[in-house]
Amino acid sequence: MTLKRFREGLEALMPSPDARPFTCTGSPLECRLFIVGLNSATQLKQDFFRRYWCDDRGFLRDVFEDDYSHMRKKAGTRPRIEAFVEGASPVPCLETNIYAAPTKKASQLKLEDKNTDIIEYLIKTIRPAGIFVHTNKPIEFFQKISGCNNIAGDAPKLVKIFRQPTQLLGVPGPLWRQSIDSARKAGTKMKKACV
Repeated sequence: MTLKRFREGLEALMPSPDARPFTCTGSPLECRLFIVGLNSATQLKQDFFRRYWCDDRGFLRDVFEDDYSHMRKKAGTRPRIEAFVEGASPVPCLETNIYAAPTKKASQLKLEDKNTDIIEYLIKTIRPAGIFVHTNKPIEFFQKISGCNNIAGDAPKLVKIFRQPTQLLGVPGPLWRQSIDSARKAGTKMKKACV
């Protein structure tokens, strides 16, 4: 699949141009690990594909980072996601959520925002070797689609998601409650499980 074709398929599912379906570095098609939460807390008010995407290179991480740093300090979940990515290095990671609509609080999500078409498209298209899930609602979602009733624990579990074998690990509660060291260790665990 080309990046252009990937973008066209994903763009058709976007609830609005400023929704944030994922972040990564470069091509999402090369990402072997997913980090999945509930939804983005920061709305950047930019057309995702016009501002952060190039059909030749994929996701423009440097442009995103510049915009993000002007909107929000790196606190809460963001440093833990970065620690996870560091622990998983050199395995490429895609950061995403089960819902693409950004809101400051989960309680602000409207019924129409609670659509999982984008995360399902990403999983079916990219076919990650591993998925790290944080927060209770995403854990429930992945338990349902994998048929595994307990994905939270110390070690990833091999499951099938959309008929694809995938290592799955969940951490209950918000990721910002975990230590940065715990997030880094989770990245290392997922990397080892996916090699």
